[in-house]
Amino acid sequence: MSEKRKGAVLEREWVLVALDAKMSRRQGMPTKVPVPKDEFEGLADKGLQGEVLRAWIREFLAESEMGKDGNWRRRNSEMVTQLEGFYDKAPLWEKAQKLFAANDFENALKTLKRIVVMCPDDHAARMNYASALANSGDYDKAYKELKQIRESFAGEPDYHVTFAQILVMREEKEAATEELYLALDAKPDHMGAMDALAKLGVLAKIYTEPRDATSLTFVPTAILTSYFEEQVWGAAERTAAYYLEQLGYHASEKRFELALLAADRARGIEPSEKAEAGRVSALRELGRTDDAIAAAREFVLSHQGAVLVHNELALTLHRAGRADEARLAIENALAADPGDQTALALRFWPADRGDLQEVQAAIPGLASWAEAHTDVAGAWRSLARATLSVGREEDALAVFAKAVALAPQDDELRSEWWSELSRAGHYDAVVRDSETLSDMKTRDWQLRWNEAEAYRGLNRMMEARACYMQLNGDESLQIDIRKRAKRAATELGMGGSTPAS
Repeated sequence: MSEKRKGAVLEREWVLVALDAKMSRRQGMPTKVPVPKDEFEGLADKGLQGEVLRAWIREFLAESEMGKDGNWRRRNSEMVTQLEGFYDKAPLWEKAQKLFAANDFENALKTLKRIVVMCPDDHAARMNYASALANSGDYDKAYKELKQIRESFAGEPDYHVTFAQILVMREEKEAATEELYLALDAKPDHMGAMDALAKLGVLAKIYTEPRDATSLTFVPTAILTSYFEEQVWGAAERTAAYYLEQLGYHASEKRFELALLAADRARGIEPSEKAEAGRVSALRELGRTDDAIAAAREFVLSHQGAVLVHNELALTLHRAGRADEARLAIENALAADPGDQTALALRFWPADRGDLQEVQAAIPGLASWAEAHTDVAGAWRSLARATLSVGREEDALAVFAKAVALAPQDDELRSEWWSELSRAGHYDAVVRDSETLSDMKTRDWQLRWNEAEAYRGLNRMMEARACYMQLNGDESLQIDIRKRAKRAATELGMGGSTPAS
């Protein structure tokens, strides 16, 4: 019988189900819960749902013979307190969530504290309270809360990651690393733990193939070099172009040891100015200044027109405090290419580009250089940049237009012009110019990105989404660019469906 008659009223029969103490604390549930006898057999399949359990608790305490019996309640006061607390805290949870959604963190924190005081055995609430304390900057209190609930959450990866983040803020790096490894012991593919270890420098977050989203992996930094040499680069026959891409990728991520190795491999297959410049740069960034200078000078002896290497030599000499030699390297670079932006910046611009007076003082020299090299787009481009820096926006845009007219196939230059036009609100000018180009899908990604931004600025969202999604689907681009394009498309209300996710 699932019901029994008491006078004219039918009363449900109840079963008190004991839960595992550790799991009940972890989930914020009472250690014993009332279940209607007629629901007990299906409990294993349905599980205990929060709203259903609260309804059962309310009915049990308010209507059952046992729940209304004062003697029974006194004998089981701890259980009754747990049941009442579980029921009463539901509105507070809802209130805390609304406060967080409204960014009212101070009152949300106070609400969570009320739950913790009401139900000290609710370790799920204390976990959330600790996270909120950490987000408010109170790392010591958060640390104490997490220490007190450790027994309940040991082996739970999210707990260990949260604890590690607080340990990092307390400048306890070794302890944080141990917590993150505990998270990985429990869940070897836990992305949060691996990301955190990468931020600590213990792991390196890398794409073995910069264009392929599926190549993301995490490698211990201590074996990173051998990992690439043996398991990535040594896994197949590679081309010089492959190593040049690897060189650029690792240099951009400041992994200069790998950049140097990639440069050497590229040089070994097919010597080039780009590989040599990358090698000199990597040597410099690794602190091997003398080696960098020697390598650059050896190369330019037989390659006088190697602008990239002359520039790297100049930068290295500057760092070494050898200003006169650096100036000679700059002059050699400009002799080879009077429009090279790096060389022009080293020759004319001040060291502090934020010093507007110094930039203003550099403009006459740049203008004279441009007039002396009137058909060199790069000379006008550098002048446009300086003019823009001192606030002469419309003059600068006109100079950019002149530079673009001199080098119509230079997508990087045109992209910069479009970017500045958009910054000034001239989105229509960008779109008009894009309509003069018949091969936009084959042009540089930055040019296509600026076209999308112009359509967005004109509120032509359909065209903007189409541009972003085309970028997201371009498998020739590095994965970070494709992800960025997908996010932009999603912001406009329609995400892409291509593999970059």
